[in-house]
Amino acid sequence: MNAILSAVFAPRASRHVWIFKRIFRVLSRWLRVSGTSERNRIAVAGTLLALIGLSACGHVAGKQEEVLYVTAPQTFLRDRVAPVYAKTGTVHNGDRVAVLEHGKRWERVRNARGEEGWLQDRNLVGENVFTAFQQLYHDHQNDPVQARAILRSDFRLHLTPGRDTDRLFLLKEGDKVDLLERSSVAKAASSAPPPPVTSPVEKQDVNEAVKEEEKEYKGKEKPPAPSSVPIKKPAPEERLSPKEKAKHEKLLAAAPAVPMEDWWLVRDAQAHAGWILARMVDTDVPLEIAQYAEGQRIVAFFPLNVVHDSETNKDEPYSLVLLTEPKDGMPFDYNQVRVFSWNLRRHRYETAYHDRNIFGLLPAKVAHETFDKVGSEPTFTIRVRDESGNTIEQKYRLEGVIVKRVLAPGETLVRAARAKPQREKRKPGGK
Repeated sequence: MNAILSAVFAPRASRHVWIFKRIFRVLSRWLRVSGTSERNRIAVAGTLLALIGLSACGHVAGKQEEVLYVTAPQTFLRDRVAPVYAKTGTVHNGDRVAVLEHGKRWERVRNARGEEGWLQDRNLVGENVFTAFQQLYHDHQNDPVQARAILRSDFRLHLTPGRDTDRLFLLKEGDKVDLLERSSVAKAASSAPPPPVTSPVEKQDVNEAVKEEEKEYKGKEKPPAPSSVPIKKPAPEERLSPKEKAKHEKLLAAAPAVPMEDWWLVRDAQAHAGWILARMVDTDVPLEIAQYAEGQRIVAFFPLNVVHDSETNKDEPYSLVLLTEPKDGMPFDYNQVRVFSWNLRRHRYETAYHDRNIFGLLPAKVAHETFDKVGSEPTFTIRVRDESGNTIEQKYRLEGVIVKRVLAPGETLVRAARAKPQREKRKPGGK
């Protein structure tokens, strides 16, 4: 009878088999004491046992399967939680696995190929996280793209900005993503202490986790630009008037004192959206335009119009570029607006419009609109904060190489006061 019990309840845990054996023994003893014949005792016990087994089967069958998702780029399943183990299978980033048994910081799971084994908790997230990533993409699938960017290294998308937030989908080095929104978080608050180490297996687990974190967040250094293209040097501070310099320093003073990290909300070609550390991506901007950044960081790039250069036989775009200070944690998304036009006679880019020392906020938008007398023209709309702290929109149109402000009906043009650089007067006889 013990063999029959073990066979019937093999899918159950061993403690369940032990419980059913105890029930059968107690039942048999009671029937024996009551004077029931051996044949009848076996028949009654078998009937009751079958009913209990069917009830248990129905209960287990009706139980919803717990599902987790693999966050590791790739890892293997173990036959046991011990320093010495055998590999029983392999799982990859984004794989869906079923939970068979819970352990301390470990889960025994089964993948889609039927392979079973133990996997560390740090390599798994719940179905709620997977659903939240789907919702994040749904909420931002139509957001305007601020720029295209290229990943410097492999990196996993985070659900919210910060190193300790939930992460799941892996992006590979060289992948292109759409930049949608910028956010800054305190760097000091993004490093959680490791869990207490209580066994050799956990110590090995913590060491592997630390190495993985260092590798992922370190990334790769940006390769230097080709020496054949002259890089423009940053503009010296002397080009700013005293009033402009004071306004510039006021903007910088609004930055937080604690170390900060910038994060970008991105969208990829696989219908995923999530947050990525800003220094892990480089904006995909033509080098002929990027060389004019003058030490600033390009955060948004929009083609506005295209002209054909017959001598070079190339189409050259007019472009809107938004730039910011080369620092993380700035209170604004950008503080410079530049429009580059292509000079057909000199075959080079030139600045058609430049505005600086503004409190700019993303997103910016570009479009084409029809105007009286001039027809269809490219337009761009930026969001800025005025001196009262209000966020307002400013629309501009590009007429040839001239950028003009577009006012809505009833809107009044308010110009910011700008002082011209003061020239030092020469003394008589001075050089």
